[in-house]
Order: sequence, then C-alpha cells, then structure tokens
Amino acid sequence: MIAPPHLVFGGLPSRVEIGPQTEKEQEKTTVNRVLIATYPSGRVVAKATQDKANLLLTHRPLFPYAIDRLSGLDLIRVRLLTKNYISSYMLGAAWICARDGIADALAETLELSKRGEFLIMGDNEDLVPAGRICQPKGAMNHSLFANYMMEKLGIEFVKFSGDLDEEVIQTLVFPGSLLDVPEILAAKKQDITTIVTGELSPEVRLLAAEEGMQVYEAGAFVTEEPGMNRLKHQLSLQFPDLKIEYTKSDPMTKTLTKI
Repeated sequence: MIAPPHLVFGGLPSRVEIGPQTEKEQEKTTVNRVLIATYPSGRVVAKATQDKANLLLTHRPLFPYAIDRLSGLDLIRVRLLTKNYISSYMLGAAWICARDGIADALAETLELSKRGEFLIMGDNEDLVPAGRICQPKGAMNHSLFANYMMEKLGIEFVKFSGDLDEEVIQTLVFPGSLLDVPEILAAKKQDITTIVTGELSPEVRLLAAEEGMQVYEAGAFVTEEPGMNRLKHQLSLQFPDLKIEYTKSDPMTKTLTKI
C-alpha cells in the first residue's frame, strides 16, 4: 500500500475525491493511464484530459475542506474530470510518512545523512514518522546551506528565519505545510536547531524564531515534488503495463526584487 491509513496525520487522509467510491464500483474500473502530480491545479487537470488519463494521483486535495457547492475553478476541474471519466485520488499525509515517500525523497535529494525519524501523534492515535532527523555530510553554516539547498532543489529563492552564521547541525526535514506548534515544541526537546519545510503559518514561524530555531521554507509544492516524482518511478516498475507520467506543480507565488 502506497499510503497506509495508520500513517495519517494533520487531518489529511487518503481518499477518492472524484470517481467510484465503493470497492465494488472500483473493481469494475479499468486504469491504463495515470498522471501523478503534487497538486490538482487547473493546468494539471487539463493535462490529464489531454493525455486521456484514467486516474489522477495527487498528494494535495482538490478540496482542502468540505464545500456545499461548486463554482469557478473548482467547477471547471470537476467537470473536466467527470466528463472525461478521470478518477482523482489524493494520497494525503500518509505518503509523507511512508518508507521511500515524500520525507525520505526530500532528505535524499538534499543528500543529508539520516539520523532517525521524527515521530508525532497521528490521527489514529499512533506515532507516525512525519519527518526525518538529518545532518549535512560536511560542516557548513546556514548561509552556505541556503545556497546548497536551492541548488539541490532547483529553486531560485528560499525563505529563511534565524541566524545565517550559525552552524547547521541537527536538522528536521518536514515536507509540505503541515508543521504546527506541537512539532516545533517537540523538535526543541530533541535539540533540533534547523528545520527544512515547505510553508509555515506566521504563528508557527514566530514560535520557531522565539525558540531559537533556524527555518528554511522552500515554498508551496517544492518539498513534495521529489517524493511525487519518485512515486512515478516506483509505480512504473510495479505496473509496467500502465502508462504512468509525472507533471510538476508550479509554485503559486514568485519573489520579486526591486530593480
């Protein structure tokens, strides 16, 4: 199983969003083309229809919360998927935790030495490995690590809070945007001084700063992309008869500088 239910945390379980809901209905569904993406944006959904995919496999949901009506882009995406008989399945937070999933892929993309798993309480009252505790393979301060990180992830900027002159030692790799107050406090107790993540809320960023942590935010989707790209290769080996493709999810925002 790609995303085991017992690994869910942050209220983000795996689920079918568009398509057959019962096991009986799913058994009658044929899948021969799969498109994998981090987020089911309008561009990604359009590509799924153009590629004649049967299944859109994403990490983030079409709908992050319950809605009682469809309008705008939501309505367009749902119409495109249903009209072209494309099922949409969200892997959710469990794929972050899973072995060789998003967290492992990010740590390995950054070529960090993994020292252990960062355990938090999951939605099913089980401890889940939502992050990886790592260290750089060589000595470097946070200024050097920022450039190193941008090069490894292929990005032009990273948001940083902390002291650039401090040495990078115990580092928490926590992909995505689910890092919250309890995780900051737990990391502090484990002598973690550096965090690599996707996005933080202002409140969580402020707490991390007050706790003396150095935090890198790579931006929406960036920290999840390596794991979704890896999933494409894993499924291609497991199901060689399927046509499986991966498409990158572009960040929603850009950093502008004064000219």
